[in-house]
Amino acid sequence: MSDDMPKVRSVKWWWISAVVVFAVGMTLALIGVQRDQQLIHDLVRTPSGCVSTIDISATGRYYIYVETKGTISDLGPCNNDARDYAFDTAPEVTVSLQTSDGRDVDLRSDDSIEYDAPDFVGQSVSTFVISEPGTFTLVMQSNESNAVIAVGRNASMLDGAILISGASLILVALALLILAIIATRVSRRARRKIAMTARPEVYVTYQPTSDVTVSALVGSTDPWDPPRPEDRAGQ
Repeated sequence: MSDDMPKVRSVKWWWISAVVVFAVGMTLALIGVQRDQQLIHDLVRTPSGCVSTIDISATGRYYIYVETKGTISDLGPCNNDARDYAFDTAPEVTVSLQTSDGRDVDLRSDDSIEYDAPDFVGQSVSTFVISEPGTFTLVMQSNESNAVIAVGRNASMLDGAILISGASLILVALALLILAIIATRVSRRARRKIAMTARPEVYVTYQPTSDVTVSALVGSTDPWDPPRPEDRAGQ
C-alpha cells in the first residue's frame, strides 16, 4: 500500500495544478477583457463636420478609427445630439490633424487594428506618432452625416497583454487537465493489475469435525467436574 501512495499523490497534484492554473487564467482573461472594453469606451469620438480640440498628454503611436456601431454624447459646440449609430459598412471619411501652432500631423493609412465590443465596433483608417504632448485640432468630413470617428491607442482586444497571458494560462491548464486524465487512467490500470496478481496475506483454517466428536465421547478432563455415580458407590 505504501508503494502506491506516491503515485496517488502525484496524480492528485496534476489535478490540483490544472484547476489552479485554469482559475488564474480565467481571472486574468476577465480582467483583460474588462480593461480592453474600458479602453474602447474611453476613445475620443467626434462626428462628421466637427472641429474638435483634443489634448494628448503622452507620446507614442495613436490610431484613428471609423466606427460602424456606437454611441456619442452631446458635444455642444458641434450642434451634435446624443445618439446611437450603426452602419453595415464603414463610411468614407477625410481626417486632418494639426498641432496648436497650425502644423499638420503626418497621418498614414493603416487598417490593421479593429475592435468589436458589445457597445462599439470600429476599424482603424490611419495612424500617427506624437513626439511631444500638446493640444491638437481634429477635423473629420464625410458624405455620411452620422459618421463618427474615434481617436486613441491600440484598441485591439487581441493585443492586450493581460488577456493574452490569461488565454495562455487557460491553454496550459487544458494541457495539464489532459495529463491528469491520462495519469489517472494509468494509475487505475496499474492498481487493478497489482490487485489481480497479488497473493492473499490472510489465511483461515478450520478444525476438523472428527476432533470435536472424539473429545465429546471421551469426556471432559476438567478437575472440577462432579463425581460420577460409580465413584460414589465405591466410597
